[in-house]
Amino acid sequence: MARRNSTKAAELTGAGSPRRGPGRTIWLIAAGLVAGIAGGAFAVRMLAPQAPNPEPSQPEQPEQPEEILVREEPVEISTRMRPGEWTEESLQEHVENYRQQIRDMGASESQIVTNVERTEGGAARVVVSWDRTRA
Repeated sequence: MARRNSTKAAELTGAGSPRRGPGRTIWLIAAGLVAGIAGGAFAVRMLAPQAPNPEPSQPEQPEQPEEILVREEPVEISTRMRPGEWTEESLQEHVENYRQQIRDMGASESQIVTNVERTEGGAARVVVSWDRTRA
C-alpha cells in the first residue's frame, strides 16, 4: 500500500493555492454582507406600503368603455334557490333588488321583464331581464 508523505498531502489540500487564505475569506464575507443588505432593502421596499401622495392633482378614475353591452342583446339577472333557502318575503326582495339593478343599467319600467317559477319540490327560479326591443 502506498504511503502518503507530508508534501503530497499539502499539495492535495491546496494549502499553497492562491484562491485560499484570509483575503479570500474576508472578500466572501463582505460579498455575503452586501448581498444580504441588498436583499433586505429589496424585501422592505416590496413589503412596506408606499406613502400615499398627500395631495393628488386629480382623482384617478378608470376609463369607461363607450358601450359594454351590445344594444340588441337582452340583459338578464337570474338565480335558483333550493327548498328552504327562501321565503315569499326574501323572494320578493330578490326580485326587487334585481329589478333595481336593471334600472340602474338604464332600463325603463316597460323594458323590465320578471319571471318567477316555483317548483313542486319547493325550489324557486328568478329571472329578471331587460328586453331592449320593447319601448
